[in-house]
Amino acid sequence: MDEIPTTKPVPRGAWSRPLRALREDERGISLVLALLVVAALSVSTAALAQLVTSNEHAFGRDRQETLAFNSAEAGVNYGVSYLSVTGDPSGGAAPGALVGSSTSPQPYPAGTGDGGWWAVKGPNNIWRIWATGTSPTGQVIREVSVKVKAVTAPGTTVPSSTAWTYGLFVGNPGASCFTPTGSANLTISIYVKGCINLSGNVGIAEPGASVGTVKVYAETTLAFSSGAAQIGTSSQRVYSVIAPGGCTGKSGNACSAGSPQGSTSKVYAQNYGGPSQNIPKPPMNPDVDAYNKGDWANPNCTVGTFTFDNDSTRNKSLGNVDLFPSSSYNCSVHAPGAPSTIVGTLAWNNTTKVLTGSGLIFVDGDLQLNSNTATSYSAGTFLSLYVDGTVGMNGTAAFCGPPSVPSGGTCSTPKWDGAVGAIAVTAVNAQGSGNPLAIGWKANGGVYYDVAAYVVGQYSTSGNSGITGPVICDTASVSGNGSQTDVSNPPPGTSGSTTTSPGTTQWGVIPASWQQLKPS
Repeated sequence: MDEIPTTKPVPRGAWSRPLRALREDERGISLVLALLVVAALSVSTAALAQLVTSNEHAFGRDRQETLAFNSAEAGVNYGVSYLSVTGDPSGGAAPGALVGSSTSPQPYPAGTGDGGWWAVKGPNNIWRIWATGTSPTGQVIREVSVKVKAVTAPGTTVPSSTAWTYGLFVGNPGASCFTPTGSANLTISIYVKGCINLSGNVGIAEPGASVGTVKVYAETTLAFSSGAAQIGTSSQRVYSVIAPGGCTGKSGNACSAGSPQGSTSKVYAQNYGGPSQNIPKPPMNPDVDAYNKGDWANPNCTVGTFTFDNDSTRNKSLGNVDLFPSSSYNCSVHAPGAPSTIVGTLAWNNTTKVLTGSGLIFVDGDLQLNSNTATSYSAGTFLSLYVDGTVGMNGTAAFCGPPSVPSGGTCSTPKWDGAVGAIAVTAVNAQGSGNPLAIGWKANGGVYYDVAAYVVGQYSTSGNSGITGPVICDTASVSGNGSQTDVSNPPPGTSGSTTTSPGTTQWGVIPASWQQLKPS
């Protein structure tokens, strides 16, 4: 019988040694793996830290570039502002004008940015502006450029009052009609805000050989009361005679009656009707319009002296004032608190007997034009002369406007041309203000003056005295002979003259002209 093999038991601990070795191997492998992971993480962390550092550096430069660019943009904006407000506000600077330069730029004002700007003006009123901006670190510089153009928009022009187109404008006759008396022969256009009544030998006629230049207008009625009064002639008809309330000629005949028209009414005109006009008397405020604009008590005289005011108060403190004294003077007056701003000039040459002037002048007194000396004023004189009191004219003197010159007691031909030179005198009549019958201008004798007049109160003439060109007044007492030279637009500063508001200059960036230039 075969021997059956037997299994011997495994001794205690026979399996434990291989297992322990295996576990030890596993722990070794884990440790190696852990070390590998740590090493990998260390490499990644270092790389990440390097990346973060690189990004921070790039971000920091971007920020510096942005700050530099913004500063350059601010410089351009400041340059546009400076040119439009201070450097060239009207756009009148000549081509080639410079503000700063690339080597000497204009610094930015506090708070605007770091850098500088400069500009040069080219043709067609175009400025080119450059500006640089520097970052706070000083390591980044940006430069930009743009072109801008100034365009001037004209101011609003208000034309002169049509009251100045009449030789005599009576603006406040009240209940009384305008009634010229004596042998007055008026060769002027007349406008009355009320009625006209003609009597005696009064005539309204065309000047010289002209036909159809004189206009006669009464806002209410025109009538003849007695005598040989007449308007125009059959051969020299005036341009128009209009009275919306009714026009009655001689013997109660309508102004257009007769064949030919005017033969029975003795009103000879080309036109007997027309629309109602209702022209107001131009308003006048002596303080706002004139006195407050000048430092009249402190003139600057380069020749002699002339006193415009002696106490800095509008109160007629000077009494009677003579424009034509025995000594010469040449004086200018500046605006209050602004010595460089000249308001007006006035000069008298006693040798040549010529007056010159410009702008606005105010005399705080009464103007007495009593000299028997023949005088004139020069071409280019455009003067608005305010007198706080009244104007008086006596004697046989002549005061001639260009191109006319004195000739005895009158002025030579060609007659005064207001476009060559003109003086407008405003009689403020401060003491008589509010009373349309208070005499503001009185002329006697044979005085002949080439001026325009604005009178508060009454304009009164007698004899052969008078002024040539248009008179605006409240009431009028006319008994002498008058003539007319049209000055339909008196010198600036006179009430009712043409006024133009200041123009505006608008600045704009020329499209597609902005450039970012290569950084320095």
